[in-house]
Amino acid sequence: MRPAAKNRSRLVIGLSGGAALVLAACALVLFGKDTQAAEAPPSQAVVARPIPTAVVQAAPAGYERVFPGNVRANRRVELAFSVPGLLDRLNAEEGRRIRQGEVIAGLDERDYRYALDAAAARCANAKRELARHRNLRRQGVVTESEYEDAQTAHDIAVAELRTCEKALEDTVLRAPFDGVVVERYAENHEHVQAKRAIVAFQDISLVEVVVPVPERLFARGGAGALRSPRVRFDADGERWFDATVREHSARSDRVTQTYDLVVALAPPPDLNVLPGMTATVKVRIAGSSDAASPTGHATQVPAEALWLGRDGGSYVWVIDPAGADPSKRRVETVNMRDGCVEVRSGLRPGEHVAIAGLHTLREGLRVRPMVAGKEGLDG
Repeated sequence: MRPAAKNRSRLVIGLSGGAALVLAACALVLFGKDTQAAEAPPSQAVVARPIPTAVVQAAPAGYERVFPGNVRANRRVELAFSVPGLLDRLNAEEGRRIRQGEVIAGLDERDYRYALDAAAARCANAKRELARHRNLRRQGVVTESEYEDAQTAHDIAVAELRTCEKALEDTVLRAPFDGVVVERYAENHEHVQAKRAIVAFQDISLVEVVVPVPERLFARGGAGALRSPRVRFDADGERWFDATVREHSARSDRVTQTYDLVVALAPPPDLNVLPGMTATVKVRIAGSSDAASPTGHATQVPAEALWLGRDGGSYVWVIDPAGADPSKRRVETVNMRDGCVEVRSGLRPGEHVAIAGLHTLREGLRVRPMVAGKEGLDG
């Protein structure tokens, strides 16, 4: 064989040996990978889904609410005669201030005086008859039954006399207390019936302001939760005056579902406050932290964090900041204000609660709080 041919043979053999080594190495790599794959399957990382959340805040001790109200007098009466008659005196100009005991109106007294004179005469006659029968009974001339009839006639005559005296007295209508004539319902020289209102009379030395309060505020604590009322009269518009809670209605309005709260105060001396004026009442609403809380933590969360369970209870989804399954938790709510719900028990300040996608969450779905300013899975 020639030298050139020998060299080519050696090259071919060398290439063949190199290829074999390469093939062997590839086979080892492939078989090694398959063996490792069979021994340990590749793990797939679970990505936590970002969820919009809000941080649970500690509830304030209380807050203020402002309500519109209307002024009314401290004492309010509609005065009427107990007997019918013709009005011949009427000192009841609307807006007039009248002192206690002063005459507001009077009826023509003539018929009542005539009736009183007749009753007085009958009473006097019955008194004489009784005295006569008493003497005759001592003499044994009249029986005990006849004497008792005379006694009964005398008693009836006395009662009639007292009735006529009271009727004459009732022809004059007097002010029961210091006050002002708010409205007049009759005119002088008009014939009026008994029990018909003649004037509306009110005492404005103290005034009351009536404000409608939503039922949910009365549901937790009643009027006791409404504290430190202050009043500003719209006619003044600047100053606030301290007041006291006097009473509240026990039945809600059928239309507005509100309860009337009544606060009282003395009107300022430099302001003429009259019934019917408008006012604004500011009260402090006691918060959950003012009362005992089972967990010792009164908190608040956005209203959108709550959802209603099938059992009728209120629930939230608590989200782990590190990423984990959401935790379904029942909470006890108190009231709502400014878009937040006050929670008496079930949460602690600093926890994260979901505020969106509540009905898509479930236990076993890995989630985490969304990062502000990020989108998608990076959020």
